[in-house]
Amino acid sequence: MNILATRDQGRSLASQHRPPALDDLSGTLIFSFSWLLVMAIGLMPIAEASLSRSPSITMPTTIAFFGAVGSAVLLRRRYSWMGLLVHIFGQIAIWLSLFVMSLAVALVLIPKG
Repeated sequence: MNILATRDQGRSLASQHRPPALDDLSGTLIFSFSWLLVMAIGLMPIAEASLSRSPSITMPTTIAFFGAVGSAVLLRRRYSWMGLLVHIFGQIAIWLSLFVMSLAVALVLIPKG
C-alpha cells in the first residue's frame, strides 16, 4: 500500500511541473539578463587590464556565483530542480571559461606599461 501511494504521489508531482510558456516575458528577461551578466563578468579581466589595473578574481567570482544562484531562485517556479541545477552549473562553467580565456588575453596581449 505504501509503495502504491508513493508511486501515485510521484505521478502527481511529475504532472504538476510544466515547462515555461514561450510568452512568459518576466522569466525570459530574468533568464537572458542572468546569462548576459555572467558573460560580461567573464570578460572583466580584459576591461580591468585596459584600465591599467591588475585583474582581480574575488569580485567577479562573487558576482557570478550570486548572479547564478539569484537567477535560479527567481526562476524556481518556472523550472524543475534539475533544470535549476543545470542553469547554475552552466552559468558558472561559462563564466569560468570566459574568465580564464579573458585573463589569459589580458596577461599575454595587453602590455603593462
